[in-house]
Amino acid sequence: MQLRKLRKVPLILSVVFFLLLSGSLYAQPSLLFELAPSLEFAQIVYVSDFDFYQQGATQFLFQLTVQNQNPVTGYLEFQILRNGQILAQTQSNTFSLLQNESFSVSNIELNAGYITPIGNEPIRFDKANTTNPSSDFEDEVLTSGKLPRGTYDFVVRYRFNNDQSEASAPPVSITINNPTFIRPIVPGTNAGSQYLETIYTQFPTFQFETDLDLNDPRFLSVPPFRVQIFKKLDQHASIDEVLTSQPHYDERQSNTVFPYPVAAAQPLDEGVYLWRVQLELITSSGMEVIESPVFAFEVQDPSRLGELNDEGLKDEVMRILEDLLGRRGRQIAEQLSDYKLTAIRVNGETIDKKRLYEIIDSYQDSERIIDDIFLKGTQ
Repeated sequence: MQLRKLRKVPLILSVVFFLLLSGSLYAQPSLLFELAPSLEFAQIVYVSDFDFYQQGATQFLFQLTVQNQNPVTGYLEFQILRNGQILAQTQSNTFSLLQNESFSVSNIELNAGYITPIGNEPIRFDKANTTNPSSDFEDEVLTSGKLPRGTYDFVVRYRFNNDQSEASAPPVSITINNPTFIRPIVPGTNAGSQYLETIYTQFPTFQFETDLDLNDPRFLSVPPFRVQIFKKLDQHASIDEVLTSQPHYDERQSNTVFPYPVAAAQPLDEGVYLWRVQLELITSSGMEVIESPVFAFEVQDPSRLGELNDEGLKDEVMRILEDLLGRRGRQIAEQLSDYKLTAIRVNGETIDKKRLYEIIDSYQDSERIIDDIFLKGTQ
């Protein structure tokens, strides 16, 4: 019985040794794929920068590190996926990895043809193809030249020629924000229109909108919005001249709603102001700035509000609405019964009580067109 046990020992050792030897002989290459910072941290990525085969000759996009133990023959495969669908695929020529071979190679070197330190055959991109997963995706790409918003996965493999096995690098993912617009909301109206909104405070609340994902962690360190407010001076003959002057206010903001700071060095005194928002973004080809439309507004002395706090004037305006709109005018008057009239704007012009009566008198026995009438009040 003891002899049989002793005979089993060499057999067990032989099996273990064979398994260890087999694992060593068939150890797969180790791959590490790293994106260039221009792609890894980009909020906007241009489609051309995902074309490793063509664009790779000029711009650093990635670094691939290969460590190999035993001789193998195969080729490299690069895939870019979105929602599990392959968008782009690039493949190298077939080449051999020698025993204990280790090297790092960039997309630029692969495009030109790279010979490893102990190798004797160049490794280069050999073929590539791209696909559009949907018509909407294709339309957005053709219109902007940028990749639509979403998460993109990079998969890199070394595929062996002799069988279906492969060695893969840990996948790398990036999230592309790709905002497309930024627009002011208040105060003011588009600077190119004929209307100029009047406000009666030196510290208005500014608000704008954008399709930027404000939860993107890349915006935590540096506020993405740059808000600029310019005062229009007498010597400014155009909007461009105002925008090229020294800003009255120029600060970065993280939020899309903010009050003009009471502690600001320059409060908004009376006058006409223009304001805009700039969104500074990191792209795969450098910095890009998205600019909002320019809005304009006028600041007037708040004491002028008292001129319109006149119930008699309010009744007169309500009567005009009734005369013009009939039953609908009476309904509007009833809805405004709890409000105090603070401002009137006709055809884009903010007017006082005297001017209102002048307009009413001029309308007697004649036909006039009012393009716009705006009543501003407080409840």
